[in-house]
Amino acid sequence: MHEDILDQLKKSPVQNMPVIGFFENYALEKHTFYGKSMILTGTSDYTWAYLSLSQENDLEGLLEKFEFASLYFANVEEWMLSHLTRQHRIEWRLSTHRYYLPTEVEVNPSDRVCGLLEAAHVPYIFQHSPYKDYTSEAYIRQRLERDISAGVWVDDHLAGWGLTHDDGSLGFLNVISQYRGQGIGESVFRSLIQAKRQYNKDVFVNVEPHNKQSISLLNKLGFVFDREVSWLKLI
Repeated sequence: MHEDILDQLKKSPVQNMPVIGFFENYALEKHTFYGKSMILTGTSDYTWAYLSLSQENDLEGLLEKFEFASLYFANVEEWMLSHLTRQHRIEWRLSTHRYYLPTEVEVNPSDRVCGLLEAAHVPYIFQHSPYKDYTSEAYIRQRLERDISAGVWVDDHLAGWGLTHDDGSLGFLNVISQYRGQGIGESVFRSLIQAKRQYNKDVFVNVEPHNKQSISLLNKLGFVFDREVSWLKLI
């Protein structure tokens, strides 16, 4: 990423955590500026247009210059939808709440031994993912190759795991049903946090608002609610 773009993003570090995280993982293909606001595009599973707004009234001019070069948008807040849908309709939308871990909050390491996931685990992870409509084996394999992961094995069976999404957020946290209630998910999550901090990376997560169990864990560990954000595909 160009240093001037990165410097601009770091002026609003919490707002731009996923933007910075994505372009640490993937090449910047196109950048569109309007004032101090920008749309940055890069390709993971799709070619995503990441929004970074310094002023709300920049969005209309920014979209006009961007000319909807991609119809996949990320880091979308609720107020932006009326602008994005003036000439387009939403084909699908995934909305989550973003939580982040302040740097001053200490989190103890996992009390279980966690190991790295490998390419051989990809079909198993995909098979047990509740988000099959939003992901693929190729995407999961890509994430394992490019970022951190953690798994817990019980009697040689992969019982729980977690990795990251393309923006660097912690995700894919899952525990096989017969192993739930044993603290495995929390162990995996603590291991992921430690790994992120070893690389001096922001620690944040996107969770669906109805996922009370995950939100309870985030609150326990000291995460702070930031905002609601969406990924969406326009037509």
